[in-house]
Amino acid sequence: MKKLLSVFGAATMLASSMTMAADYPSKNIEFIVPWSAGGGADNVVRALQPSLEKALGTTIVVRNLSGGGGAVGFSRAIASKPDGYTVTIPTNATFTLEGLGNVAFTRDDFDYIARVLVEPYVMAVRKNDAWQDLDSLSSDLKSSGKPLRIGASGVGSSTHIVSLMLGEALGLDIEVIPFDSGSAAVSAAMGGHIDGVVLNPSEVISAINGDRLTPIVTTGEERSSALPDTPTMEESGYDFELSQWRGIAAPKGLDPAIEAKWVEAVKQAVEDPQFQKAARSMGSDISPLYGEELDQFVEKTSKPLIEEARAIRQ
Repeated sequence: MKKLLSVFGAATMLASSMTMAADYPSKNIEFIVPWSAGGGADNVVRALQPSLEKALGTTIVVRNLSGGGGAVGFSRAIASKPDGYTVTIPTNATFTLEGLGNVAFTRDDFDYIARVLVEPYVMAVRKNDAWQDLDSLSSDLKSSGKPLRIGASGVGSSTHIVSLMLGEALGLDIEVIPFDSGSAAVSAAMGGHIDGVVLNPSEVISAINGDRLTPIVTTGEERSSALPDTPTMEESGYDFELSQWRGIAAPKGLDPAIEAKWVEAVKQAVEDPQFQKAARSMGSDISPLYGEELDQFVEKTSKPLIEEARAIRQ
């Protein structure tokens, strides 16, 4: 009898799961952005929003939950039910926060649905006649003995960790000033309150095009399409290459059938001319990954960032 009840219970749960997946989505979806509005992650989600809504046939509500360099938003996301109605935008910060040890979650607490975009980091500085390129910046700082005060999007964020990694690679004394968002850091740099920022092109391109900030160097394998005149670290003679990524993830335990619907929706969204235009304007490269390839990417990318963050913590 117990065995019969167990089999019956399992069958009932399976039927319920299949019904839920078949009806999905039947209500609005909450997309948590762990940073303030106007930052790089927020820009990407809002660019994706109309294309995903069209593909999924429902409304996506973007919710900005900033704080702790992404810790607040990510923590809220993984505390949600893994029913497909709450998703978030994983980035390198998902890994650096784990490495710093100031969050309860790890990279394994997420089900990664898709990688959507990749883009380099860029060091951009406030307008200063003495800072026109990497050589002039390094020379001026070393002669003055002053640190370079760089803004990043939160304590423990990937821009925080990458700023320190860049300082080490360049032999510069970099003091990182954390802000709640990339847009806040950019505003501080334009106002002369800090020397510059290390962010992604999507977060600084408007300030650069408006002649408010000067791009010094990027960290990608190749030059950024948004900043074709700005050299990479490797072009400048430094063995340093690292890119940011932005994707979609859900709390661990997402039904595979619901995940499949999300994957199909993302595949449609990245082919949408409206989103492709938005990605180009942000200087981001559309580079989707799913399934096993995505899992391998997460494993490969997370390890060095977690290790670097742990080293900084110590």
